[in-house]
Amino acid sequence: MKRIAVLVILMLGFIFISCSSFNDENGSVTLQLPGLSSARSISTSGSIPDDSQIEAYEIRVRNSDNEMNQKITGATPGSTVTIDNLNPDTYKISVFAYYANGSDDIVSYYGITTVEVRPKQETLAAVTMRDFENSGSYPVVYIYPSGTNFFTAGFFDFSCTVTGNGVNFTYTEDATGYDGKVSGFMGPTQLDGIPNNYWHNKKETFLEPGFAYTFNITVTKNSSEIHSGSLPKIIEQSNYQNQNDHTINVYVN
Repeated sequence: MKRIAVLVILMLGFIFISCSSFNDENGSVTLQLPGLSSARSISTSGSIPDDSQIEAYEIRVRNSDNEMNQKITGATPGSTVTIDNLNPDTYKISVFAYYANGSDDIVSYYGITTVEVRPKQETLAAVTMRDFENSGSYPVVYIYPSGTNFFTAGFFDFSCTVTGNGVNFTYTEDATGYDGKVSGFMGPTQLDGIPNNYWHNKKETFLEPGFAYTFNITVTKNSSEIHSGSLPKIIEQSNYQNQNDHTINVYVN
């Protein structure tokens, strides 16, 4: 009797697994990453980038709720990547080409596309990669007083924490205050308070165009917090060499 019982359980388990696999409604996405020899195809200007600027790729997959389902890091140039087990949905596929610079990964090329994943089907994704200058952002935050002219003449410290879409970092800026006017701006410098430590082209702090991030500003004077403000903002593509091309105005109370 024990042997029969075991056989029945195994057979039922086999039937359950088979049916479950048969009813699997998930799909997949496959994309071909440009190799170094085909680098021309990822440059909108047609120029061939330096091979040293494409050491690897990172792929980020987000569903229609903007939730990151998968992140693949270290994909080699020229490889074919298949992303399996995706529920039927609309996905945004972001691709970063990057290279190492000390302890940082620097974004050299970036691209994003939208694909529709259907049940039991493989979807081929094509991503147009652009060099960083034509795909990245140079976000500049301007701090304005809200309601009253509280900025008196003197030196202030501004701190901005950026969160959203997988990033969470803080950068600082020193500026001079003026009565009732813009107290200054914060460019993408001084990550973690280190002068000339730019963050806008680093993979872990790269702000992707088309996604929302929250900018939390703190104003301090003589080491005491005096004002703060917050603003959610959808980042747009901008020429990172032009500081006035993409501005974010945060009002602090």
